[in-house]
Amino acid sequence: MKLNQWNYKINLRSILILLLFFLMQPMLYAQTFADAEAFERRGETQRALEILYRLAETTRPENNQYFLIIDKIISLETDIPKLLTSVEDKILRIVNVDQRIQLLKKMAVLMELSGNIEKAGHYYEMIYRLNSSDENFIYLIKAAAINLETGNIDKALSLASFVESRARRLVDLQKAKLLAIYIDILQDNRDSALRKMSQILDNKYTEETLFIIYKLSNWHDIRDTREKARSIIIRTHNQRVLDELNIYQKPLSPLFLFALSETSVVDSRPITYHAYIQTGLFSSLRNAENMRERIIQVGLPCKIMETPRSGEIFFRVVVPVETEREIENYNLILRNNNIESFIIFN
Repeated sequence: MKLNQWNYKINLRSILILLLFFLMQPMLYAQTFADAEAFERRGETQRALEILYRLAETTRPENNQYFLIIDKIISLETDIPKLLTSVEDKILRIVNVDQRIQLLKKMAVLMELSGNIEKAGHYYEMIYRLNSSDENFIYLIKAAAINLETGNIDKALSLASFVESRARRLVDLQKAKLLAIYIDILQDNRDSALRKMSQILDNKYTEETLFIIYKLSNWHDIRDTREKARSIIIRTHNQRVLDELNIYQKPLSPLFLFALSETSVVDSRPITYHAYIQTGLFSSLRNAENMRERIIQVGLPCKIMETPRSGEIFFRVVVPVETEREIENYNLILRNNNIESFIIFN
């Protein structure tokens, strides 16, 4: 009888210990946003991301910390496909529209800088749909330029026409008109393009618009507007400005032409190169430095460029190039060393 009682007490004690152990598991293993930040400060990005991804699954969207978690994931994650599959739907769950827009802007910039411009265009459209204010027409213009760059001319023209019909700021209105002119040129409607550019130059226009009209006219040999724009530039500026515009002998992409690309960055110590080969974009300086070391080890020149955007600093790792031969040779070296890259203009 006493033995049975003793066994009963042991079993009860064992059950209580096991129960207590399981109840303490969440306390033992639960990690907080502060823990993720601590790992980030120590340079342990992957450990930080593991915590953040778990928190993103367990935190309710209406919780204010949910936004901070998703924002931090976007800042730290360098695996773009993983970022898209794990974060995109979570952004749409955020209740606060301003916070949702803020994250969409950051995602759009990341997509554009990483070469996924079609996805960037999708995010820019979403931003305008969430807040259709005058200040956000620029995002529709960006989306139009991206659609034009990816070959969706009808969509690009539709977005540009929408902005042109509703925009009140001169800069938005003229960018929309210039996109329509660019489409006219692509579709060989040169008379229409000539008429529209002449109308702009006969009225009020921005300096940027003047320069774009000159470039378009020069590249596509539309002589009337080229000479008209040329004479205005010489009269209001000088020959040096004109010479700088003549550097680019071939048409750039719509994003570069209309100064909409996020890859137009001024380095703190500028050196004149014709172009850069981008090999990576990071929110962590340490990750950027690791990529730079990897490129230097294969024998190529490399630099890190800071890209400020919406209060965030991104670090672009680039290889400067000056000739087409360098572009071909450097790209071949990078590919042979399993380093992805794409060309950007300075």
